[in-house]
Amino acid sequence: MTNLTRKIFSMGELRYAWLLLISSLLCIATFYVDEQFDPGDQFWLSIAYFTSFALAAFWAGMNYVGHIRMNNIYRKQNDIRAYVDQLALSGEDKLELQNYLEDFSSDLELHGKTKEEAAKEAINQFRAKEFLSMSKYTSPFESHGHHYLLGYGFLAIAAALFFVLIDHVLVSLSLIMLIMKTVLAVYGTCFIALLILYKILDRFIYRKLRDYFF
Repeated sequence: MTNLTRKIFSMGELRYAWLLLISSLLCIATFYVDEQFDPGDQFWLSIAYFTSFALAAFWAGMNYVGHIRMNNIYRKQNDIRAYVDQLALSGEDKLELQNYLEDFSSDLELHGKTKEEAAKEAINQFRAKEFLSMSKYTSPFESHGHHYLLGYGFLAIAAALFFVLIDHVLVSLSLIMLIMKTVLAVYGTCFIALLILYKILDRFIYRKLRDYFF
C-alpha cells in the first residue's frame, strides 16, 4: 500500500463523526417522509432539510478546526511518539521508526543533552524530504492534508452505485433505494468538494499569516 493510499483510507481521521451521522440520518428521515407521505404543509420538511444541511456545514467547520488544534501538538516536534504517530506508515513501520528514534535520542542524552533536546534533535534528523512526504500534514504551515475526504467520498459514491444496481433487482424497495443512493451520492460528492474548500482555506490562511509575520 502506497503512502497516498494510506492517507486516503485513514478513515479514523474524521472528527466529530457523530455530528455528521445525525445530519445524514435526519436527511434520510426527512426524505422518506417527503416521498412516502407527501404532506401538504412543507414548512416542517423545509426546516428539517435546512437543519440537516446546517448540521453538515457546522460539522465541516468543526472538522477543519479540530485538525488545526491537533496540529499544534506536532509543531513542537519534541515528542517522538507523537511525531511517528502522525506519519502515514503501517503499525509495524511506526514501531520500528519509533524504536530507532528513541535509541538515537538516548545516545544524544549520553552526550549531555536533555531529554527534550535529544528528542527534538532526533526528530529533526528525519525531517528530510522522503519522511515529510509520508506525513498526513502538508505545506505551507503543516495543515492537515485531509486526504481521508477522498476515501469517504469514494466509498459513499461506490455505495450509491451499489444501491443503483440493487434497485434494479428489488423493485419493492425502490423508495428506500432511491433515498439511499441519492443521499450517498450527495454526501460523497460533498466530501470531495469539501477537500477542495479545505485546500482553499489553507491557502487563504497561509497568505494571511505570511503577510502578518513576514
